[in-house]
Amino acid sequence: MHSPSVRTVSRPATLSLAIALALSPFAVLADEAAGDSARTLDAVQVNAYRVTTHTSGATKTDTPIAETAKSVSVIAREELDARGVVNLNEAMRYVAGVMLESSGSDNRYDDFRIRGFNAGSESGQMTVDGLRAPPQGSAWNRGKIDTWNIERVEVLKGPSAVMYGQVAPGGMVNQVSKTPEPGQRQVLQLGVDGHGTWSSAFDVGAGTDDDRHLARLVGRYADGDTQVDTVKQKHWFLAPSYTFQIADKTRLTLLGYYQKDEGGSTYQFLPMDGTLIPTQHGYMKNTTFIGEPEFDTWNATVWHAGWLFEHAFNEQWSFSQSARHMHVESLYRGIVTNGALDADGRTQARRQAAGLGDADTDGIDNRIIGKFSTGAAEHTLLVGADWRRGDQTGSRLQGPRATPTDPRNPKPIDIFNPVHTGLPAGFPDSIGLSGGKTSQTGVYVQDQIALDKWRLAFGGRYDWFKDESWSQACTGAGTCPPRSATTRLKNEAFSGNAGVLYAFDSGFSPYLSYAESFEPSARTPLDNVDGKSFDPTRGKQWEVGVKYQPASFDGLFTLAAYDLRKKDDTIPDTDHGNVCGAGGITACYISAGETKVRGVELEARITPLEGFSVIGALSRMDSELVKSGTVWEGKELAMVPDWMGSLWGDYTFQSGALEGFSLATGLRYYGETLIVGSNLGTITSGYPENIPSYTLWDAAIRFDLSRVTDANVMLSLNIGNIADKRYVTTCTGTSSCWYGTGRTITANARWTW
Repeated sequence: MHSPSVRTVSRPATLSLAIALALSPFAVLADEAAGDSARTLDAVQVNAYRVTTHTSGATKTDTPIAETAKSVSVIAREELDARGVVNLNEAMRYVAGVMLESSGSDNRYDDFRIRGFNAGSESGQMTVDGLRAPPQGSAWNRGKIDTWNIERVEVLKGPSAVMYGQVAPGGMVNQVSKTPEPGQRQVLQLGVDGHGTWSSAFDVGAGTDDDRHLARLVGRYADGDTQVDTVKQKHWFLAPSYTFQIADKTRLTLLGYYQKDEGGSTYQFLPMDGTLIPTQHGYMKNTTFIGEPEFDTWNATVWHAGWLFEHAFNEQWSFSQSARHMHVESLYRGIVTNGALDADGRTQARRQAAGLGDADTDGIDNRIIGKFSTGAAEHTLLVGADWRRGDQTGSRLQGPRATPTDPRNPKPIDIFNPVHTGLPAGFPDSIGLSGGKTSQTGVYVQDQIALDKWRLAFGGRYDWFKDESWSQACTGAGTCPPRSATTRLKNEAFSGNAGVLYAFDSGFSPYLSYAESFEPSARTPLDNVDGKSFDPTRGKQWEVGVKYQPASFDGLFTLAAYDLRKKDDTIPDTDHGNVCGAGGITACYISAGETKVRGVELEARITPLEGFSVIGALSRMDSELVKSGTVWEGKELAMVPDWMGSLWGDYTFQSGALEGFSLATGLRYYGETLIVGSNLGTITSGYPENIPSYTLWDAAIRFDLSRVTDANVMLSLNIGNIADKRYVTTCTGTSSCWYGTGRTITANARWTW
């Protein structure tokens, strides 16, 4: 990456890539001697999209993706704009190995799974600029960042604990924020979607003539209806940033972000009858709202502030630091299902639920990078130390639910002809309070070695972490017994990785890698017959593959096969039975569970012709519950399809009567998956065990007015799920199913100057 003293003077597309890399949170300032000419990045054609060749999320160094011995997918800003992306689920529609919308069409969070394991908002493990969002805890304490402020999305597949500490084994997503750029173009965008939501967005910046001071302000406002009838949502954010070139070798970037969401929630518990399987009246619509308009609510505030600091000591050694504080607070209220659909096939009993929470997290990551040689071997040495702390509280308010006919419950509703009847008195019936604190300190080292055509990488990390949690159950009248005793978990873990890759001159790079991850156990010492803390769950993956980066056109192909296992999950301790817990009356557990996912992935992002870009992804997964302490061992894992595939093509006419006109279309296929619980025998007899496969069709049309007029305006129309396919993404029981996103139509006009 460039020294801060170097100013790239290449054409705008190359300049944008260079600056985006230089200002990333893992920027390395001493890649070249201060004052030397900048390293020339790979040529970038100005086509439909830019194929990203370098990224820093996987290694925290500026390592070419084609020379990184693991699967990495990067969705660049150009692709996000061309596909009309407004959230992370939409961003990753054409990424191999990613199962989307774990909680259906949900305007609150971005939930998804990578290689079979949870990696979305619910996991509490997504990162922004390489630093963790608020910790997992209360269901309400999850931050969601507007993708208009994202420069690129990095999908890191497989365990990444050496770089990031405790993470899920399947993979993780890093969102890289927009930061100031020299010579930045100004952007204003106005839009409206098919549900009636109007939006405006801007991205503006300025700087001094010498680029020593650079500033940027990004913002978006949206207000209107959603996919679900009567549910409205107002959303806005502002993100200022400022870069100060303190000296030739020293740079500081300050980042801010403030976001508000106010309105209703599209997250609904729906009955299995009428969604997954038809009743005698057919299927309910994917737009049906079974709550109460004056009650259902989703209000959230997210803000964060931090900095990126970079300093080059000399030609070989540099230091960089990322730091941030993030705060999330939210209120959710909903009228949801209460048991299965009635025998008439249309009447659904309901209950009330609500919750609110707030969370804060602080994080800092310090990195020293050295570049040196030992004989014929060229080293890129990374030594780092990071620390994070989280503090969260939440409350869950529960209405009467045990008896659906309880007069304190909301009135039942007809799912085929809903009539909203308002709320009864007596809410809430109970209040569950909870809270906790987490902290993690880690030190890590990584050595990347280039020896002729060989690329070797070795890394290790040691973490010390602790969690504290408490709970308190209160009545609806406000009577609260004392809090439960604070449960404390203190543990430590080592994680390692290694990779080898051979970079042929032809552009082919076969590789082999091994990586580990860990997560603290969800069980407390009270669940252990010995009263000791459980060991962390461990993830281990072997991956073999080949990457191809052609010289004749812009593109990157990745073919990978992997064996991914999660071990030491807590499972029932059949030797001791119900002698654990407070009072010795609940079941005991041991750390012996194991799950595995084996898979093959093929992914390509290419621009073979000027104006023509293609994105393709194909995934085959074979999952198994290897060891669980139950008779259900050997079953597949829920929410893991055998097959997934997607293909997107985008062409811009370069001349003739259609010059400046773009057409794009794509198909996405998601294979059959097991219902959550069907692999453990918890689904009611007579109901299906599987969610059927589904195929979705997307398209886009754009017209660049600057090709034919003096107006620098891009008009676009993006349509997702053109056929308005009604499909279920997840079910966890007879009263808990979720519809995926229906047809979305978005029209935008974008001015740049």
